[in-house]
Amino acid sequence: MGIGIYFSLLAEPSLILGGGASFFLLLMLLVFWRFFLIRLILIAFLLTASGFTVATMRSQSLSTPVLSRKLSPRWVTGLVSDIRHYDNGKLHIILKNPQIEGIGPLKKIRIKVQKYDQLPYPGDRIKIRAGLMPPPPPTMPGDFDYARQIWFQGIGAVGYGIGKPEILNRGPPAQGLGARQRRGMAENIRQTIAGDAGGLAAALITGMRDGISPEVADNMRNSGLAHLLAISGLHMGLLCGAAFFFSRFLLSRSEYLTLHFPIKKWAAVIAIGAGVVYVFLSGGSTPTVRAFIMASILFLGVLTDRKAISLRLVAIAAMVILLFTPEALLSVSFQMSFAAVVALVAAYEKINMQWVKLAGNSRGWTGKAGLYIGTMLFTTLVAELAIAPFALFHFNKLVQYGLLANLLAMPVMASWVMPGVVAYLILAPFGLGELALYPMSYGLDVIMFVAKNVSHAPGAYSLIPSMGLASLVIMAVGALWFVIWRTRWQLLGLPVVGFGVAAAFFTAQPDILIDNSGRLVGVRNANAEISLSSFRSGRMTRARWAQRAGQAKAEKWDYNGRKYTAGSWMTCDKLSCLYRPAHKNTDILIALVKDELALMEDCRNAQLVISLVPVEVDCPSAKLVIDKWDFYHKGGHALWLPDKNGDWITVKTVAESRGNRPWSRRYGKKQEF
Repeated sequence: MGIGIYFSLLAEPSLILGGGASFFLLLMLLVFWRFFLIRLILIAFLLTASGFTVATMRSQSLSTPVLSRKLSPRWVTGLVSDIRHYDNGKLHIILKNPQIEGIGPLKKIRIKVQKYDQLPYPGDRIKIRAGLMPPPPPTMPGDFDYARQIWFQGIGAVGYGIGKPEILNRGPPAQGLGARQRRGMAENIRQTIAGDAGGLAAALITGMRDGISPEVADNMRNSGLAHLLAISGLHMGLLCGAAFFFSRFLLSRSEYLTLHFPIKKWAAVIAIGAGVVYVFLSGGSTPTVRAFIMASILFLGVLTDRKAISLRLVAIAAMVILLFTPEALLSVSFQMSFAAVVALVAAYEKINMQWVKLAGNSRGWTGKAGLYIGTMLFTTLVAELAIAPFALFHFNKLVQYGLLANLLAMPVMASWVMPGVVAYLILAPFGLGELALYPMSYGLDVIMFVAKNVSHAPGAYSLIPSMGLASLVIMAVGALWFVIWRTRWQLLGLPVVGFGVAAAFFTAQPDILIDNSGRLVGVRNANAEISLSSFRSGRMTRARWAQRAGQAKAEKWDYNGRKYTAGSWMTCDKLSCLYRPAHKNTDILIALVKDELALMEDCRNAQLVISLVPVEVDCPSAKLVIDKWDFYHKGGHALWLPDKNGDWITVKTVAESRGNRPWSRRYGKKQEF
């Protein structure tokens, strides 16, 4: 909770605030330790203050400098720190300590590269001509802050490469060993298994997704199987679990080892080792490392003779991750992974005895198969329900047949594909990886078949308008209350979850959106859908606005001449547009001004003036005027119009929602051209 409070602030707090509060609460805890209720309350407050302090310390320890403005293309030289491969074949190259013409020192920059003769590796020094810009702010107030995410990665500028990178000198072989191994392994896998199955196998083993075709990627997303593409807690859990049970099975074949040695602990060590190898080969992405930490802590429970999987160990894993990377709390992968794990652990703890009885009463292959199918169905149902609120909040997509797709695909993934990955990792060093790849490819074909047919079924998915953050937090708090308590008190969490769901349905959507430059405007048409002023700029912004509105895409409004006709909600000429919100019960007139020549007329008639140029004339009829300087100082705007005449217009801006935080400040103006 303390970490969440830190990120919700609009100004950077002093470290003294959190540290002082933590120290005071610790003293109070020592004084009142004997009083049970007071002790519980003080522990809760101490953990909150500690989380707040950890987040503050993490932020102040980074101090990532950020570029202040967009730069014209120029030469950039730097040391390759990391390379990220994407589905479309493009690369994101992270350069450390880059040398940029006319710019002061930045820690890291990220450049998108579309063409290259030779693939650079970590440790190489390269030179490339690139256009750079500050990390982009949110596309609308309250939206995901990508600049904050990469600020915690030390990245202070992003850009695009012009032409191909030139490798000035190769780095030490040991430094790029992991990347070279991954690239060589991915190419070998794709050569061994032709087609989409090879690209999917390479992605599962090495984390390199550039071999996955756009069609397969879309099918996986629209069927609810996209979580299989990115190496995360699911893959780490399945791989380590397969390594654990397989090694324990082999060790148990020896009666001597079984009777004289703790083979279960040996299997746990082997599972952790398999996780280490998987992290190395898959590139060590942040979600993968988090998943490995969590899996390792669970296997440490086996090594210390504790219950291997419990909510307590899950909580410890989360605390360890947040202690070192508190920003992970805002990550969708962290949220969805722990939501699924917490729900599954809690569910199986509650039905543990019933499950044991069912397992004991299962006779023959029919009974075992029925139990297995029932277990997979139950697991999939619990996991899907747990991650659904987070998926809706971040992606605005409700996959109608996701449960069916996962029910069909997950048994194949768990019992066929991931054991194949383990077998490949064992056999590949001996040149026998093909023996594992060929059987695994058939399992991948089954998964892709399921994804294709489910994603193309009628009504496969629905797009949902965005919910407020408060709704998600309320649902999460209610769900945690329900799974943590063991008495009837847990039932109090259910109405809290219900309230959060109801609040999500009543989230008010903005009626007007304006991007950070003011050049792109989106308004609600007569059908209450977002329509856009232009298709020329802001491609990512247009897509994000449509997604947040629950639309597949946003159309451009018609320019039908300045003359207003009854029933038309938008009339335009070359100088400005007049907008009447037909989806609202109000006759407010809104002027969208592009040229100062239109200001005199529009300022006399409109109740709201939105202008791309500075407004230096009096607007007697306008309740609110937003002009070029507002966009410059405050960034993007979102407006909520009144439902009836006389009510006020609600305005939120990107600058106000971000506040004055380290990732929202800009750096180095005096050092630039």
